[in-house]
Amino acid sequence: MKKTVATIAAGIVLAGIGSTQVSAAEYTVQSGDSLWKISNENNISIDQLKRVNNLSSNVIYPNQKLEVATVKSSTNTGTYKIVPGDTLSKIAQNHNVTVAQLKSWNSLSSDLIIAGETLNIGSTQTETTAPASETPKQETKSDTPVVQKETTQKQEAATSTPSKQTQSSSKSTSKSVAKTVTVTATAYSKAEPGMGHVTASGIDLNDNPRVIAVDPSVIPLGSRVYVEGYGEAIAADTGGAIKGNKIDVHLDSVQACYNWGVKTVKVQILN
Repeated sequence: MKKTVATIAAGIVLAGIGSTQVSAAEYTVQSGDSLWKISNENNISIDQLKRVNNLSSNVIYPNQKLEVATVKSSTNTGTYKIVPGDTLSKIAQNHNVTVAQLKSWNSLSSDLIIAGETLNIGSTQTETTAPASETPKQETKSDTPVVQKETTQKQEAATSTPSKQTQSSSKSTSKSVAKTVTVTATAYSKAEPGMGHVTASGIDLNDNPRVIAVDPSVIPLGSRVYVEGYGEAIAADTGGAIKGNKIDVHLDSVQACYNWGVKTVKVQILN
């Protein structure tokens, strides 16, 4: 059966809220139904559903008859100012409306709301009820917390400023790469006792310390390279223990060599 009644939403303290018309219909509870599911499918709140059917709890039974009502039109609009801690579901429950209605009235595409902004409660336009065969989208994220404006601004600032690591990585790809090899990297220093400062290819480490020792059969001597975690250097030295996919990066101090340890890194041979 269908009937039309006029109701006044209780407990709403808003500017300009007027009378609201609803369309009531009978619904037969199916196995697996819940008040949340029925309220979502019929575009009303759980509180409205319980009040219309004089329910004291959320317990329902298969084949039970329930009166369902869907808000059809509102003669006036009201507003609500969002405060920290609010969610769409909380606001909807406090004003006896649904999350779907709030999103429709305010043209919201998500459940995110911001403290200090104002929401419309109600609409001057008549809403169109979806055909019975269509299933409304379930509001699974209705408790998404309020996004503070300050937090959003910080996130935008962080996104717009590239990190130093990103800037450094971009430098490594600014030149064309002829080949990339994965190697085991150790470190050495001209500051070590008994260590000379002239490399196997004749480069003076006092003048150019950015040097790596390589196996020439893997990385040709004289190649300009980019070593992950080290930077650009010249393959200008060799060593008795540097065979195959191994390199030795030159550092300024013995302590820096200890700190480097043994690493597996990628080496880009640059054109």
